[in-house]
Amino acid sequence: MQPPATTTGPTPDPFLIDQDALRDLAADRIIARGVAYREDNRVMLVSRDGDRLTADVEGSEREPYTVVIEAVGEQELLFSCTCPFDYGPVCKHAVAALLQHFANSVDTSVADAAAQALADRRRRAVTEVRVEALSGGGGPGTWTARSVKGSGRRYEVQLRSVDESINSCTCPDFALNTLGTCKHIEAVLHRIRKRRRRGSKTTRASAQVAVVHLAWQGGEQATVRLHRPADMDATAERWLNLHFRVDGSLRGAMPDAIFALERDVAELDTVLIGAEVRALAERLMADRMAAHAGEELARNIGRHGGQIPGLKTHLHPYQVQGVAFLASRGRALLADDMGLGKTLQAIGACSVLMDEAGVERVLVVCPASLKSQWSKEIRRFTGRRVQVVEGPVRRRLAQYRNRAAFTIVNYELVLRDHEVIDRELLADVLVVDEAQRIRNWKTRTADAVKALHSRYAFVLTGTPLENRLLDLYSVMQVIDGRVLGPLWRFMVDFHVTDDKGKVLGYRNLSELRRRLAPVMLRRNRTVVADQLPERVVQRRDVPLSQRQEQIQNGALMTVQTIQQEAKRQKRPLTPGEENLVMAALQNARMACNAAGLVDKETVGSPKLTELAALLQELCVEGDHKVVLFSQWERMTVMVEKVIDELGLGYVRLHGGVPTRHRGGLIERFENDPSVRVFLSTDAGATGLNLQAASALINLDLPWNPALLDQRIGRVHRLGQRRTCLIVLLVSAPSYEERVWEILSGKRHLFSAVVSGEVNDDAVGLSQRSIELAMAAAQLPEPGHPATEPTAQLEDDGTALEVPDGAIEPATAEEAAPDRGQTPTDEGESRAPPVGPRPALRGARRERVMVSGAGLLAVARALDEQAWALAEELSTVALPVVLIDPRSWLGLQRMPGGLAADAEEVFNRDSQPAPQAEHPLRGAARRKVDAAAVLIDSGCEIEAMGLLADAMLAAIAARAGRKEAPETGAAAAWLYGEAVVAGFVPAEDAGLVLRADALHRGGQVPGPLAAEALVDARRIVLAAP
Repeated sequence: MQPPATTTGPTPDPFLIDQDALRDLAADRIIARGVAYREDNRVMLVSRDGDRLTADVEGSEREPYTVVIEAVGEQELLFSCTCPFDYGPVCKHAVAALLQHFANSVDTSVADAAAQALADRRRRAVTEVRVEALSGGGGPGTWTARSVKGSGRRYEVQLRSVDESINSCTCPDFALNTLGTCKHIEAVLHRIRKRRRRGSKTTRASAQVAVVHLAWQGGEQATVRLHRPADMDATAERWLNLHFRVDGSLRGAMPDAIFALERDVAELDTVLIGAEVRALAERLMADRMAAHAGEELARNIGRHGGQIPGLKTHLHPYQVQGVAFLASRGRALLADDMGLGKTLQAIGACSVLMDEAGVERVLVVCPASLKSQWSKEIRRFTGRRVQVVEGPVRRRLAQYRNRAAFTIVNYELVLRDHEVIDRELLADVLVVDEAQRIRNWKTRTADAVKALHSRYAFVLTGTPLENRLLDLYSVMQVIDGRVLGPLWRFMVDFHVTDDKGKVLGYRNLSELRRRLAPVMLRRNRTVVADQLPERVVQRRDVPLSQRQEQIQNGALMTVQTIQQEAKRQKRPLTPGEENLVMAALQNARMACNAAGLVDKETVGSPKLTELAALLQELCVEGDHKVVLFSQWERMTVMVEKVIDELGLGYVRLHGGVPTRHRGGLIERFENDPSVRVFLSTDAGATGLNLQAASALINLDLPWNPALLDQRIGRVHRLGQRRTCLIVLLVSAPSYEERVWEILSGKRHLFSAVVSGEVNDDAVGLSQRSIELAMAAAQLPEPGHPATEPTAQLEDDGTALEVPDGAIEPATAEEAAPDRGQTPTDEGESRAPPVGPRPALRGARRERVMVSGAGLLAVARALDEQAWALAEELSTVALPVVLIDPRSWLGLQRMPGGLAADAEEVFNRDSQPAPQAEHPLRGAARRKVDAAAVLIDSGCEIEAMGLLADAMLAAIAARAGRKEAPETGAAAAWLYGEAVVAGFVPAEDAGLVLRADALHRGGQVPGPLAAEALVDARRIVLAAP
């Protein structure tokens, strides 16, 4: 192996290696996975003792593996890892350990944010980027660079000097970060400097031409500068002196000065005008022309009063203003409150652009539940041709090529088809409805939407900011990344942090409002206050049952245990720990609704009893139609029984209801007098018009006040003629009640940034709310988990390390892409449930420990027997939490943790130790269990993918493989090897391919999904 390339001081550290050295150790795919593991905070511990490096790295199944790397002499590293994989000498866990050691070794003492951002890009340049010289002989000239993780897209680096910051790169980060460099440029510089240290001869340090380049010099706006070589050509110097001052600054105003310069030096090969300078000049000219055209459009729209040409309806004055704003700006955010007609305004703006700006095709991206409503309103108001995209891949491809005036697609299809959409549709206008779906950087859905290209972009959302300012930053990237600047500067300018980087509050909000004003329009309901009926809000407190309280307390203790261990080691939560925390908090919230949501056994709850009394009063004895909302589809099933007992007609909407059927449910509710209740998960919380109802009951409180407002907005909106009764059912005292107090701080932040009526320039996070949340669950303090990670952009413009709110778990849609979970309309977490709950049969108690935090009971599985143990232990005046053996093993591996302090009071070790299970079989069982939950929640399509993977993993385990083949190569392996060798019957191999085909097809009937689940369980649980 090659000796390490990076050294620090007189004594080289043999474990500090760069990408060149990594390539000698491992394959590209292993390095990419190692980079992802390091970025994912999976390295739990890393320590060096002389020539020995040791680390604990969390695996994909939450199993911590131990990595040991030994330096032998000066030329070789020896690797060992307890994981079951054997990818050559180095696995992804070892790569992650090396990268974490490198990150820990970098000097992070710099206080200046710009210096930190620059240092971070230099670190990532060494460990993540590969470069190749195309010209210049390995010195100044043209290079290509790509990241080993993410898309792996190649970018072109123009290296003009090794010693001066006059270089350029074609990546989005270089264009936006205002640092004058990026990780690709730094990787090229690292390669050249490394060769110099080794004594290699390189070409000159700078290009021998005059370079016109961009320079930021610490400012937010780039300036054009001239770099003069030592021996500048006399002719070039005469011409350049006409355009540049002695200090190298441009004499004229942009962009005209650059166009004049290009004319004068076009014949000179000793003057190089950087591509980034030309791009800036062209963009400024385009902005100037667009502004002029927009002013003319706005004047024309204003002349027509409330009647927009091509639009078959009369608009209110504020709606005319909205149409003019969108059409004249071209790329803008319409953040009107719910019920003010954002859809109609966007359709009107598109119609204007079609008539006056040559627009031919519009792409509408919206939730699946709103596709039919968009289609209906476009036809109603414009009469133009509409294509709703749905069905299997081949049909969707034909629909994109159809190139109707309006093409409507839901977010899930954008995730699958964004490359095809960009290539085939060629949309002129992109409309993103309910854009809060892309507020989280960490979702693949957000990345896919931001990858779509269009000349115009209209973003529609009544809640552009829900939890934190980063929500707004993410949404604004669709419109124009220049508005809010680079992410590192955004964090500095508008966030108040402590010395550890923890966010304490927000500042300079008046400046933030000023930046947003040209591209964001926000009106609240006061503009139509005279047209809306009165709204009455009632909060009804409901006590917890003993069973609900037991589940809640056990889940919160699980959170406390995990959080304490992370704090002891002063490290972030690993992905597995994050999933456990989120699942535990979700269990605590579900328990506040009904214990049966968690244990699947308990019948009824105080909330259901209170609901029965409410429906008796409103629907049986009164004449109200009622909308009921719950986040969990299983809760709506429980409510169905209550409604049936009252003899009321109802319809039920959840994420599993096909889009084409949802319009029919709404029509029945509106037009059928016998249908008195509209029962819905949050799949119906956005975009639906349910003015037929005059009462709304919230069975649970969302994490975000914006979602509650969206629910209410379905009923209390334009067109409502009756006083609206809004009822909030709140378990009290409970975790649900305490978290609710936190949400008032979020409302204040929203008002301070988005509302034009609030003039606050700073907002602090409510210390009382934080204390309540910490007392409830002992969560990591805001700034998750111990410090606020440095925000950074990947080379393709996506964010890498963006802090999540510590007290609001991400919804499943937000967490799924990075954690292997599946998105659902309900937002129900698909992470493995934690804390007291029944699971598989046949479990027995293993051991009981007493620690300072209470009693820890380890059970092989958390089923009825485990519950009996918990009830037995509940007689002791200490908190009790049940954990499985794997979680106990994780605690034992944490030095100085709870396991070290625990005193064992019971241990049944007389039973023989269970035989070790093949990792693939364990993974297959877990995937089948997860698929069952998805099918139960109406997410059959996503479940099919998990079932195909589960069956393939089980068959691979029988074959003795350490890794299952990719599903794309499954057919060849199954029929070419597995069937021939007798590892699987041919008919079972066909079931794997059928499940995969159903997953890709777009529609899965419920009975077919249930049949596939039975087949998968049989294959997975069959004897090896």
